[in-house]
Amino acid sequence: MNKLIKISAAFAMALMSPVVANSAIVLAGSGTTVDFWYDNEDQNTLDFGTLQVTGDTIFATPSFSISAANGVTEIFQSIGSIFVTAKDGYSFSSIDVIEGGTYQTTGNGTVDATGTLRVLNSTNPFSFETSNLNMTDLTLPGVNSWQGDLSYDMSTAMWDNVNSIQLTLTTTLFATSPDGDSTAVINQTLAGSSMGVSINTIPVPAAVWLFGSGLISLAGIARRKNRA
Repeated sequence: MNKLIKISAAFAMALMSPVVANSAIVLAGSGTTVDFWYDNEDQNTLDFGTLQVTGDTIFATPSFSISAANGVTEIFQSIGSIFVTAKDGYSFSSIDVIEGGTYQTTGNGTVDATGTLRVLNSTNPFSFETSNLNMTDLTLPGVNSWQGDLSYDMSTAMWDNVNSIQLTLTTTLFATSPDGDSTAVINQTLAGSSMGVSINTIPVPAAVWLFGSGLISLAGIARRKNRA
C-alpha cells in the first residue's frame, strides 16, 4: 500500500525557486496560464506514470488494480501530489478533478472507491482544505466503469494572493469477496486536474493618467505655438 509522504517546508522553498541545484521539484509541463511541478523523488507520485500537460490540464493514466476471491477483502491506496504555480498576471479561480477506472464483480462480490483532494498553500503548510470527490454507483453487476469528480472553488478569501499550491489526490480502492463463489476486481486508470485561472489586471494609478493627459496638453500647446 502506498504511504503518504509529508511535504516539508524545504519543498515549499524549492517550489518558490524550482531551479535551485539538487532540488527534487522538477517541471512536469508548462500550461497556458500555469506551470505544473512534481517531486521526482516521491515514489507515490511516480507510480502514476508519465504526467502529461495539455493547456491548463495535467493528467496521468495509472494502472492500479486489486482483486479479491475466496472470502477475502483487498484494499489499495494511491496518493499523488503535484505543485501548481500561476504565471504572472493570473490567479487561481477553480480546480476540476476527475479520476476513474473499471470494475467487475461476480456472485456477492463488491467493490468501492473513495477519493479526496487536498489543496494546500505551498508557502503556508497550515493553510489547506480537503474535499471529497463525488463517486458514481459501484454496485452494478458485471463489467462497468466508475468515475470520481470534484469542482473546487478557489475564488474565496482563503486563496487571495496565493499563486502557488500543492494538490494531493488520495484514492482508496476496495474489493471484497464474502465467499468462495464471489469475485471482485477494481482498477484506477485515469487521474487528472484542470485549472481554472482568472486574469489579474493591474490598474494604472490615477496620477499616471493625469501625467499622460498633461503631456498631451503640452504637446497640443507646442503644436499651436509652432503653427503660430
